[in-house]
Amino acid sequence: MKKAVKKIVYSLLAVWNLLKFLIFDLKKIKNAEVVCFFPFYKTGGAEKVHLNIVKAISSKNVCVIFTVHSATTNFYKEFTENAECIEINPILNKKNDLVNKWLMKSIYKNINQSANCKTVFGCNSIYFYKIISKISEKISRNDLFHSFSENDERETDLIYSAKYIDNRIVINDAAKNDIINFYIKNKIDAIYADKIKVIHNGIELPNSEFKTKDNPNIRIGFIGRWSAEKRPEIFLEIARQIQSKYSFISFVMAGTGMKSNLDLITNAGVEFLGEITNKEQLDELYAALNFIIIPSVYEGFPMVIMEGMSHGVIPVSTNLEGIREHITSGFNGILIHETDENKMAIAFCESIEKLIGNSEERNLLSKQCFEYAQKHFGIEKFNTSYQKILLS
Repeated sequence: MKKAVKKIVYSLLAVWNLLKFLIFDLKKIKNAEVVCFFPFYKTGGAEKVHLNIVKAISSKNVCVIFTVHSATTNFYKEFTENAECIEINPILNKKNDLVNKWLMKSIYKNINQSANCKTVFGCNSIYFYKIISKISEKISRNDLFHSFSENDERETDLIYSAKYIDNRIVINDAAKNDIINFYIKNKIDAIYADKIKVIHNGIELPNSEFKTKDNPNIRIGFIGRWSAEKRPEIFLEIARQIQSKYSFISFVMAGTGMKSNLDLITNAGVEFLGEITNKEQLDELYAALNFIIIPSVYEGFPMVIMEGMSHGVIPVSTNLEGIREHITSGFNGILIHETDENKMAIAFCESIEKLIGNSEERNLLSKQCFEYAQKHFGIEKFNTSYQKILLS
């Protein structure tokens, strides 16, 4: 009885939310020149990139459709300042097939029939790949992939959608090679590989002048979310080992998903700074750090590396393909080649300890990190590249 009542209530809510969408939101799609599909506006590196893309094309009328519930609202205000925003999760999460089919049909029909819409763009959104085959060939259809993990579940979407995509954007050559290998494995025609475009991420550079980090008290950080692929436990083990030898070194963590692990963080002697969403506070943190640790299983090219290097922070990272496109070990960072997790923390510690006792070498690496960021990470080329693809 309870299940039946719950199903009726959910169906009524789905219909009500759909009606609100048809009355208030559909016109945003009708008026848009570019329609984007993203899952979230929560705190995250990918979400920061998506926001930067929207900012780059905000001279046009942009509509962003968010398809999944966001755990935080960090980027929501900036998204709404640069685009018309719609959330369809309140409809989708009621799991009413009839309503959801009506929703999808309303979206793609209004995109296809619009006198304004020239482009659709999607990233990390399952919904985008459900709707892409319905979008007219007259509309430019584009997507973005940041990175891939081993046995990536998105391979099916990537292969299915290849024939519908006009420009498939990636952030580095590593992701491009992964897609080409997926195509070869699935016998996808080689012509689709020509549609892959590399656009490196960019940031707004905070400084034009290098400042030496003279504080004798070294500070080491982990900035990101607590998730299995980022292996924060290895960072905590590094903190335990280093601090058992050096009293003048402190460790900090900032990011999301960490509150449930506060005991682990505190017991490792690490200071938890919370989720930092204010840009000025984040800049202050980077300015105070000497090293940033990235012990991830896989990454594209983390925004925290780019942001940190622009403040002279030395990245110490696992030797991942996307990261070594920019980081040369011993020149503008340190790459850890050890793959065994039990030995990895030791390898991180040994690399850091070599620089702890050599301030001259540490300052040289810091300066070279800063100079590399100044030369390669500015947002201007990023903006121009996305404008060329999404607005042409």
